[in-house]
Order: sequence, then structure tokens, then C-alpha cells
Amino acid sequence: MMNFRSRVASALLLAGSLLTLPVLAADPEVIALKAARLIDVESGKWIDAPVVIIEGERIKAVGSRLAVPQGARVIDLGERTLLPGLIDAHVHIAGGGGPNAGVARSALKGAANAKKTLEAGFTTVRSMGGGSFAGIALRDAINDGDVVGPRIFDAGTLLAVTGGHCSGPRLAPGVSVESPGVADDAAGFVRKVREQVKYGADFIKICITGGFVSGTDPTTTQFTEEEVRAVVETAHRYGKKVAVHAHATDGVKLAARLGADSIEHGSLIDDEGIRLIKGNPKQVVVPTLSVYGTALDRAKAVGASPSALVQLQRVLEVYEGNARKIVKAGIPVIYGTDGPPGNNASEFPLLVGLGLSPLQVLQSATIRSAEFLGVASDIGSVGAGKYADIIAFDSDPLADIEQFRQVRWVMKGGVVHKDITSR
Repeated sequence: MMNFRSRVASALLLAGSLLTLPVLAADPEVIALKAARLIDVESGKWIDAPVVIIEGERIKAVGSRLAVPQGARVIDLGERTLLPGLIDAHVHIAGGGGPNAGVARSALKGAANAKKTLEAGFTTVRSMGGGSFAGIALRDAINDGDVVGPRIFDAGTLLAVTGGHCSGPRLAPGVSVESPGVADDAAGFVRKVREQVKYGADFIKICITGGFVSGTDPTTTQFTEEEVRAVVETAHRYGKKVAVHAHATDGVKLAARLGADSIEHGSLIDDEGIRLIKGNPKQVVVPTLSVYGTALDRAKAVGASPSALVQLQRVLEVYEGNARKIVKAGIPVIYGTDGPPGNNASEFPLLVGLGLSPLQVLQSATIRSAEFLGVASDIGSVGAGKYADIIAFDSDPLADIEQFRQVRWVMKGGVVHKDITSR
């Protein structure tokens, strides 16, 4: 018979051995999602009576009338239409709270914006940064499960010159509140790019011409060629793409010629600018037509000068025709709104109005955006191995483009965030 000391030693030995045993994780839940139809955005063909088998956060199989695995939870959306989660490639998701709001206030406002965006059916966004690193904080909080929102690709802080668009609010002389992305020579912008990379930016955004919300002259290019080149070359050295805010004709051409990856707005593009972009198959344009409807009012609200307002009006008179030329030239157009969170579907009818088919616009907001972001293996379509980012509509939105404003059901990464099945 063991004495007391031996029994204690044996118990401790057993406890120690139990601590070394591996902890077995629970098997991920399996879901079988059913609906009336699903569009394959890559081929443009419909799949009737689709069954999407989801295991954890990713899709395991997709097909018409697939057998439901034993034990799977069935979500039957009846006669509804399934699409992949949408992508808005030009948003400012982390912002608000006033012109001098710091990173904390901007991030908290961004959390509310993120929820609105996700419930609108946009499961991924490219956030163009701001005056702080609030977007990166929001992105990381969503990735860690602390906040509900879309997948975010964020630019960190916007790069600008002193007094330029994106440089911060215009205040009285001697009072300075500048964005941390402001510099005034090539060496300064090399450092700014490196800072963005250090603090986790997914890409780099520069504002090389004037713009509406700042009340500056959009027909003026504010960066020098050396400054733009410094940004593009440094960013590419670090494997980061460069998005360029450009309205002015020469600004668009400068960005295109120096190898920017995306031209944002491109309002005053001319034929030479179109030729330059078309000559680089890797460059895309994000027209952001949605933002022009309120542009003049926003410029007036920040106190734009009469001369700047005249130039802004000039842009408004020609931007739509120039965007139509971009489409006609066959330049890749990526879906982006630059508009308020939750209203992300506003670009669909506007792009159709330029001559794109509803399917082409949908592709620009799904698989083409995913390809541009370099994540088409994970998002952009409903396919095996990809994240289960899926949305549903009451009817076919390609037959009625306004349906894109009426997303009924949203799943991101296998988790339902907007549910109508109980109604």
C-alpha cells in the first residue's frame, strides 16, 4: 500500500502528464447555404439551386443541388439570389468627430461606419487613410474580433504637401493642424512612405492635386515630379501599391507616367492621359462618380474661395464625359465611391450610365477589385477555398440595378451579420 507521500507524488506526476496533453480544438461548424440562384462572377453564368458548403470561415464546395453533409446546419434562403460580398475600393471609413478629431475619436466613429458598410453588403473595403492611423487601428480591431466590420485594406495617413489637399484644415495664420503625412520634398516623402510601411499601411495614398472637400483648386497639381517619383519608387520597393488622388490633367498624366497603380477620380483626364494609362495594363482608374453629387456643397462648407469654386464647377461640368471616355477606351475600372458609409451601392447605376453592363460593374466590385488588391484567392467570388463572404437579394440585382441598395442578408467569413431568415 502506498504511503501518503507516495500518493501525493503519483498525483503530481499524473497532473503534470495531463498538462502536456494537446488541447483538441472543436471542429469548425459546417453550414449548407441554399438559395434559388448564385452568379459566378468570373464566367457571368448563373448556378441554379446552389448549395454552398461552408466549413468554419471558408467555403469547402459550391455547386447546383449538392448533397448536404450529415450534421451540417442548413440555411435556406428560399427564392433569394446569392452574390459574393462586394468590395468598395475607395472609402474613408475611419473618420468623423470633427475636423480636429484624433485617432481615438476617428477610430470609434470608424467602428460605426464599419457596421453600416458591412450591413450594406460590402464585406471588403480599401480605405484611403486620413489624418491619423485610425483606419489601421480599426482594421486590426476587426481582424481581432473586437469590432464588427468589413475586411479593410488601409493606407495609414494621406500624403500631401503643405497647404495641399489632404494636408489638414485651413486655420488662421500661426495656427497649424497638419496631417502627419505632410512633406515638401522628395526626401521627406521617402521618409513618409517608410513611416506608413512601419505602422502597417497596406498601400500608399497621395493627394497630388487640389480637391473638393479641402476647397483647393482641383486643376492645380501640387506635387513636383520628383516628389511623386519618390513616393512611387519607395512604395514599390516595399511591395506597396500607390493610389493617387488626381483631378488636374497634368496630375493624372504625371501619376500615369510615373507608374502609380491606381488613379483616383481622374476628372480632367485628356486623350494623352488615357493613352498613358491604357499603355500600362497594371494601372486602373477608380472614378468615384458618387462623390460628385455633393462636391460643390462640401467645398462651400469648408470656405473655398470664389476662384476655387469656379474651378470646381468646371470639373463638375466635364467629369462624367471624361469618365465615359475612360470606359470606352477599355481601361480597367475598379468600383469605388468615396461616399458616406452605408451608401456604398450608389456607384452601380452611375457606372452603368457610363456604358458598362450591370455584370461588368458587379465584376468591378468583386473579382476585378480582388485581383487588383492581390487577394483573388481569398475573396471576390464564391468558390471553394475562399472566405465565405456572401450576400443575398430578394431578386436578381443585375435585372434591376437599384436592387444593390437592398441587400437582405450578409455573411462574412462564415458568420451571418445581417439575417432575414426569421422574418
